[in-house]
Amino acid sequence: MDNGPDQDQFDDLFEPFELEEGPAADAPPEDVPPPSQQPPSPVSTPLNCPSCGAANPPQNRHCEQCGARLGKSPLPVAPPPAVRTTPGGRALSVLAVVVGIVAIITIAFNLTRGEPNAQVTTTTIATTTTTDFEFTELRPTSVEASSHLTGYEPDKLLDCTDDEKYWNDQSARGVNAVLTFRFAQPVQIRDIELQNLVDNTKFKLNFRIKDFVITVDDLGTETVGTLRDVNEPQSVAIASLNTTLVTLEVRSTYPAEAVNDNAPFSELALQCVRFFGATAG
Repeated sequence: MDNGPDQDQFDDLFEPFELEEGPAADAPPEDVPPPSQQPPSPVSTPLNCPSCGAANPPQNRHCEQCGARLGKSPLPVAPPPAVRTTPGGRALSVLAVVVGIVAIITIAFNLTRGEPNAQVTTTTIATTTTTDFEFTELRPTSVEASSHLTGYEPDKLLDCTDDEKYWNDQSARGVNAVLTFRFAQPVQIRDIELQNLVDNTKFKLNFRIKDFVITVDDLGTETVGTLRDVNEPQSVAIASLNTTLVTLEVRSTYPAEAVNDNAPFSELALQCVRFFGATAG
């Protein structure tokens, strides 16, 4: 069929359309990354036992041959057990707090009194009753001593107003010296005040009481104490209910000292003794 000149003109208006062919089978692909190379697996190094030398896998913590520990890394530690308080433990805690409070109150009371006290312990604890009387100074009717120097009799101990009056024990160094105080009627004694010589020179020249024992006749008590080596009044607490006789025994003494050109004496000296409490009954 003859398309004629019109058909040729129509075909010239369009360009021939063809599908693009794909790449040749033997052509190498473009922009394709090369296959990645995996790093070589690390070689496991066996652990040699420091005890027997046997080789062990690296993950082992103990030797398969002898059981010795291989690494130095710390082993896991279990957490400490929780502390549980029992009723008995809580009661002991409360008791400890109460005892501490009582001790603090006692110390505060002694400090407020402002008196230097001797160190005192008692071998027997006596229970005293509470009454509505005031403590006052009690005056013994007499005092006796195991020995004394002439002019320094034990009755000088009852006069605390004159510093020139004091008792001198005649025995060497005063060890085992005994003083006995008597009361005309029964008394309840709270404190006994002991006073070394007030004069500093005489205080050093004479022996002084150190350890002592005090007993009363109405109770099975024995008060053991130690005086400080000072020339100030020292208070000793006593528990008594119906006392008429008090005994003070010297167990040890502080040594006498030379003062300037004065040689020390060999006798024990005591300035005065005072009692505080109330009349019994």
